[in-house]
Amino acid sequence: MRLKVRRPGADPNVVRVAPGERGAAQSIAAGLRAASGGQTVLVAPGLYHEELLVDTAARVRAEQGPGSVSVLLRTSVRITAAATLTDLTLVGGDSGEPLLRIESGSVELVGCQLRGGRIEITGNADAVLRDCRLTGARLAGLYATGDAVVRLERCVVTDIDGIGVVAGESAQTTLQDTWIDSVTGSGVRARGTARIELVRCTVVAAGRNGLRAEESASVIGRDVTVSRSGADSVFAFGSARVELTGCRLTDPAAAGVVAADRSQLVLTRCDVGRAGATGVVCRDQAEVGIFAGSVRDCAGNGILVTDHGSVTVTDTALGDSTYSVLHVGGAGRLTATGALVGPSAEHGLHAIGTGSVELTGGWVRGCGLAGVSTADSAEVTATGTVLAANRNGVVVGADRPVRLTGCVVDASGRAGVQVGVGATVELTDCRIDRAGTAGIVFEQDSRGTIDRCTVRDAEGSGIVVWTGASPQVTGTSCTAGAKNALFVAEGGGGRYVDCVFTDSAYPAIHVGAGATPAVVRARIRDTELDVDVDPQAKPVFEEIRLTEVARSLLPPTALAASGEPGVPAMAGASAAGGSLTETAPTEAARPTEADLPELLAELESLVGLDRVKQDVQAQIKLMQTVRRRREAGLAAPPLSRHLVFAGNPGTGKTTVARLYGRLLAALGMLERGHLVEADRTTMVGEYVGHTGPRTQAVFRRALGGVLFIDEAYSLVPPGHTNDFGQEAIATLVKLMEDYRDDVVVIVAGYPLEMSRFVASNPGLASRFSRTLTFEDYGSTELTAIVEAQCRQHEYQLADDARAAVHDLFAAIDHGHGFGNGRAARQVFQRMTEHQAQRVADLVDPSTEDLLRLTASDVPAASSVA
Repeated sequence: MRLKVRRPGADPNVVRVAPGERGAAQSIAAGLRAASGGQTVLVAPGLYHEELLVDTAARVRAEQGPGSVSVLLRTSVRITAAATLTDLTLVGGDSGEPLLRIESGSVELVGCQLRGGRIEITGNADAVLRDCRLTGARLAGLYATGDAVVRLERCVVTDIDGIGVVAGESAQTTLQDTWIDSVTGSGVRARGTARIELVRCTVVAAGRNGLRAEESASVIGRDVTVSRSGADSVFAFGSARVELTGCRLTDPAAAGVVAADRSQLVLTRCDVGRAGATGVVCRDQAEVGIFAGSVRDCAGNGILVTDHGSVTVTDTALGDSTYSVLHVGGAGRLTATGALVGPSAEHGLHAIGTGSVELTGGWVRGCGLAGVSTADSAEVTATGTVLAANRNGVVVGADRPVRLTGCVVDASGRAGVQVGVGATVELTDCRIDRAGTAGIVFEQDSRGTIDRCTVRDAEGSGIVVWTGASPQVTGTSCTAGAKNALFVAEGGGGRYVDCVFTDSAYPAIHVGAGATPAVVRARIRDTELDVDVDPQAKPVFEEIRLTEVARSLLPPTALAASGEPGVPAMAGASAAGGSLTETAPTEAARPTEADLPELLAELESLVGLDRVKQDVQAQIKLMQTVRRRREAGLAAPPLSRHLVFAGNPGTGKTTVARLYGRLLAALGMLERGHLVEADRTTMVGEYVGHTGPRTQAVFRRALGGVLFIDEAYSLVPPGHTNDFGQEAIATLVKLMEDYRDDVVVIVAGYPLEMSRFVASNPGLASRFSRTLTFEDYGSTELTAIVEAQCRQHEYQLADDARAAVHDLFAAIDHGHGFGNGRAARQVFQRMTEHQAQRVADLVDPSTEDLLRLTASDVPAASSVA
């Protein structure tokens, strides 16, 4: 007898399932058997134990909506026809087995809860899951294979012991507004030739990759968030392709994105952030494109390209990485346009191996080691890129050239461009500004070309060329360096054509011993001294033009034929053998013994300094005795000619040192007796190996005379045991021993600090055994210095002015830092300025008015240092 499942008066298109109810089907399976195509199986609330086969185009729906019907399945639900399941809760008995198998037909699941098993969609089935929740499965939450077409809308896939959604073979899967979380495997995985598309989806806390594509599969994502993955956020392998647009990939335990093997990966307007390792990895033969996005806050590199990988970056912000922002190794290739790189604790770009990089535009900023660094055989080309506020702008260590065109290297903490040992650089139309040490440094045996570049405001020298280095520099300017515009160290070389060296604090060009630079058609401007050349150097200077150069050591033959306004007359210069030696302009003639009385009278005429005068005269008498004993063939007594001048600023130390040298020359104890002044800045270098040559160069200029080192205690600053000043002292001590008869060294500074300085090195203590103490000037002596200034400059000091000056000095604090003689000269200068203002108001001033300084011209005590 046929079971009736329709009540009288009921809708003929509905088959009702209600256990225990007369006229209704007693199970869902019975309802499905009773239903014909297109009918609805309406299930009453309750708990059902079922074995279901859906082979009819029926619609199965919970009568009272979500949560009202729970079906405990003895075996997997099989669907082989176009069917719709709505608001059902299906619970599997084995989480490792399929809960639901959709084998064919167009199937729709709406508002269903699917627990305790995976969903398998295979064959040519076409399935849509809308507002469903998949949970509690093993191996996978949803697995699509064959030619299946699957769509998930507003679904949740969670608590899966395996992968969230897998598509294999040639299946096509679309996830829209879907949430995947708490899966132990990958969130989404595509294999074979499958295609998975995600739109506005979220993948959270996947145990492995958030998105994974393998073999020849593809994953397309728009507005997707992948966060807190247990491995990489995105992983592509084989020949898979991943395209993501407007996505956020954050907080993975490993890398943000990995493209391996022959895969392709494209990120457009995507943000990769807070990766536990590198942000983007491209290896093997993979290709990656990153457009208008960001890669930030990564514990490894921002982007790592290695093996034969290739990465293209456009208009993307990259930075805040623990390691280098961009790292290119192996035979990797990186092309970046408009990239904003930095900050980083290491390099902005680090290229090694045989990798190659092309940078166009953009900037590299705030990197703790270098903006760009190369090694091995890597090659880097940059055009129009700004490298700013990095510790070093560019460090070249590869045997292939780094080429910069139209770039700006600004505010580097150390060197703007540093070319390593044996390396090569090519700079064209570049600006190197405000380097903390040198603008461009060529290390030993390095090479390079610099064409139409500018180097400005370096804290050290503009261009530094070390031993064996030989750059070719054309049409380049070095401006406002705190040291030399061009520094060519011992054994350095190179050719410098049509260059401008201007406004340097040290001599515009320094040439060390054995150096062979050729400087042709250069202009030297606005500097105290044009060149400083070691006697053993062999430079070539041709057609040099000088403008506003206070003192020149270039021979006339080196100057351009046409004179120009502002070019000074040549001071003492020698070009024998192509080497140049400085000669002090006021001390060119060596004093003789006949000049001794005049020199002693000059010493005696100095204001104050009675104790110093006695000490110097005692030294002179001692040396006269030494000379006479030698002439008599007797052994000379032990003699230390080197001195410590201890005293406050302005107490006449430099003046006495100059006189001391001339006195020794008059006695025949020194060849020339000239004075060479030095301090820490002239002796201590900025790099390892720089200090020794600098100290040697200063010492050589003093041979035959006096080397006067002011504030010598600054060579050993307290608490800096590894300071380069120690190297300067060691070099100085050795040179004093090697040239004990050819030079006198005088070290000067504050009394207490000088005691510490001499005690800092046993070699110093043994060589500086005599200290001359320069007492501060009293008011009477300071007034006498002002009077001496008046005589020297043709002024007359009125009696009331003399008394006012004495009272002024009596009122001034003479404590630490008081200028002594400098203060006296300052007072005289202020008086002449006040007198000039006063006389300018007179209609017809007399000669006496122009000569006379009165009490009204004396400045206030508060204006005198």
